Amino acid sequence: MSNLFLQYMHERVKREEEDIHPEKGPVITLSREYGCYGSEIGSKLAKKINSNKKIESDEWIFVSHQVLHDAAQALEATPQDISHIFGAEEKGVFDDLVSVFSKDKYLSNTKIKRAIAQIVRSYSEQGNSIIVGRAGCVIAKHIERSIHIKVFAPLDWRISQIKKRFNLTDIEATNLVKETDKRRETFMEFYRGNKPDSELFDMVLNRATLTTEEIVNQIYYFAQERGLV
Repeated sequence: MSNLFLQYMHERVKREEEDIHPEKGPVITLSREYGCYGSEIGSKLAKKINSNKKIESDEWIFVSHQVLHDAAQALEATPQDISHIFGAEEKGVFDDLVSVFSKDKYLSNTKIKRAIAQIVRSYSEQGNSIIVGRAGCVIAKHIERSIHIKVFAPLDWRISQIKKRFNLTDIEATNLVKETDKRRETFMEFYRGNKPDSELFDMVLNRATLTTEEIVNQIYYFAQERGLV
């Protein structure tokens, strides 16, 4: 039942979004595995684009955590009320199913994820946005002037990064990375359905073998080639 429900909601949200929202852009989405520090890449990419603009235009912005705050405001909630979507345990499928057909103010996972989709879509359609995470690679896929990047790294490398950053033991870091990977995958399933990564990304970059600057430059030059910047 779980997979059928997720597929149903994925198709329902996709139909509603395509019917309502116009296509604009440009937008760059950056998906990342836990421990790859996508926010650092997104922030530096925005600075590079803005510092190299040849004509006067709107500033490019880097968007990540702002999505959580905007979605909470739209739902008349606090970021803490909905932050479990990106990390904590999911509510049951039955709870979500009941909520879909009820008219109370219960914040189901489905309602929260649809609010997040609307916020991400708003940023992507207004253009000049670099969206890190938040299923941007799926939500902004309909925009022609867009590129979708994924940054990955081997599990051992990511565990090492998290261990150093948070001063954790090997076991603690391993558990944190694996659990976060699992939760992010659950979050993505709602939007992605059964699509494989090969249908979502234009470029995949290895964080373990490339420096931050090299990754930023690769994305920047690709965006130039596609006429986004």
